[in-house]
Amino acid sequence: MDNKSIAAIALVAIIVVAGVAAFLIMNGDNSGDADNSLSCKLRVYGNANMDNYLDEKDSAYIQDIIDGKTVWNRDTHPLADANNDGVINSQDVTLVKKFIAGSSATMYYLDQNGAVRSVPFPLTGVLGSNYGICTEWTTGIDMAYILGLEDRVTYIATSDVVPSKLDPALYPNVGKMKTFAMRNPSLPTLWDDGVRILLGDHPRGFGSYSEEAASLGFTIVKLPLNRYVSNVGPLDTLITLGVMFGVQDNTKSFIEFTEKSYAELEKAINKSKTTAVSYVIPYIAPEYESFWIDAHGAGAMTTADVNLIDLLPMISKITTTAADGFDEVTIDMAVAANPDVFISAMYAFATDKSVTVDQYKQAFKTWMEYGFDKSTAGNNDKLFAVPFEDCSLPIYATAYILASMVWPDSFNAETGWKLLQEYYDNFTHFDGEVKNSKFAPLSYKDL
Repeated sequence: MDNKSIAAIALVAIIVVAGVAAFLIMNGDNSGDADNSLSCKLRVYGNANMDNYLDEKDSAYIQDIIDGKTVWNRDTHPLADANNDGVINSQDVTLVKKFIAGSSATMYYLDQNGAVRSVPFPLTGVLGSNYGICTEWTTGIDMAYILGLEDRVTYIATSDVVPSKLDPALYPNVGKMKTFAMRNPSLPTLWDDGVRILLGDHPRGFGSYSEEAASLGFTIVKLPLNRYVSNVGPLDTLITLGVMFGVQDNTKSFIEFTEKSYAELEKAINKSKTTAVSYVIPYIAPEYESFWIDAHGAGAMTTADVNLIDLLPMISKITTTAADGFDEVTIDMAVAANPDVFISAMYAFATDKSVTVDQYKQAFKTWMEYGFDKSTAGNNDKLFAVPFEDCSLPIYATAYILASMVWPDSFNAETGWKLLQEYYDNFTHFDGEVKNSKFAPLSYKDL
């Protein structure tokens, strides 16, 4: 099917692609609906005042409810019920004080679907001195570094960049990591090899066999690593893990950085006089021979790049019936959607030690020259790229840089680059200038 025949299809048409299990709505009207609020990313019961820390303010808030000074609103402050028994009493105060002291207890939390689950607190007690963590994605390793637990990650899924390809400059512990088949793992093997905690809940990964894993004794934290489910995403996961592991002091500086980045982005958006633009996200990865897109899908799940873009005044031009919005299409179909901007998601380039900065840029350039450069967006110099898995944690800083490329008169690029540099300087092993790295967002016209 060529561009002209696709363009002739009526507005909001459903296209069935022969040989490709994708159903696309062209000119879809899914506007950005990402929850920008940072008011409560901590999802553990006991976080009574619904902020991002578990501390004495929470026990005091619960005591005020008991004393009648505050009326408990179950809808706005559900986490005040620390032991999840339906009532607020002194037992909740006692439990929060146990958490603050680091004493062993059962901790309840809300998973990505809003279901109540529990973990043994602190999770460092599950690890002890001999046991390890298994993660579905490199984002789990990035989180572990911030948590001070990087050396406890012993397994990563083969569906991500396998340890043999990971850059040891970014992941010094990679030589000690092993791989497991994400879609069909040998759980007894993981257990026998000392894994006790599983991070991630992708429906094609841990989410599909979590009951079996739990029956074997694994502790599973059912929160997303580099995806969002009902607007619960990586920031929620990292902040919640900090409390679950009893190491929230290690996440404090990251929370402060994130709050600062969020404030800068919101201030710039509110001051700008930008007009909303439409977008399509080509998905580009090493060794991918077929063409895929990230988009809003049929379910509650979106990839981190979609949520990043939805922070900005942008509207998705394509939606898909894939549950997670990740779907195989044709290049002609994507080009024919004719959005104002194309923003490519560059997956696995940044963490693969065999890929140079020049190769990262060339891969983006090559894909754009399959027809995107001749599109309306291409003719208007609106072809961009962001590193997919590496935008999950510095999401506001990356979004700021992208905004400065799309609307250079309204967003100060140096503000964004300064924020992104701060993230990589303080929260990763990366040592260099981020603007000239594989972590940098790209603009086709600058290549």
